Amino acid sequence: MKKMILNIMATTGISLVALALIATLYDGTLICIDTVFQMLGLNIVIYIGLYFMDYIEYRYALLETGLKLIYIILLVLISGFVWDWYNNLSSAVLILMTIGIFAVCVCLDTISLLSEVKTINGLIEGEEHV
Repeated sequence: MKKMILNIMATTGISLVALALIATLYDGTLICIDTVFQMLGLNIVIYIGLYFMDYIEYRYALLETGLKLIYIILLVLISGFVWDWYNNLSSAVLILMTIGIFAVCVCLDTISLLSEVKTINGLIEGEEHV
């Protein structure tokens, strides 16, 4: 649960930075406070769905990643209608932003996983020398 909350907060931060970069390209000057909470709410819903998707066993890792990406893109597009984001951004920009944020999060998860593997390997090597 602690890791999930940390991931939600990190993804929300990454999302807001990406949104600020895109807003800058569109000559935007501010991000409304509502947008911060909308991003937080969206990320909570995304991670709840991903939590349940982890219970499904996938035969191929690429299929799992693809399904997760499609799920996230659908939620982002639905959120665009719910919170009226399409007045400021096109759906293509939202999709590209989502893919970029997803790629960053996958890379961060991979780095975290590698760190955990190194720690476990260090513990195993320590036990073998005893």
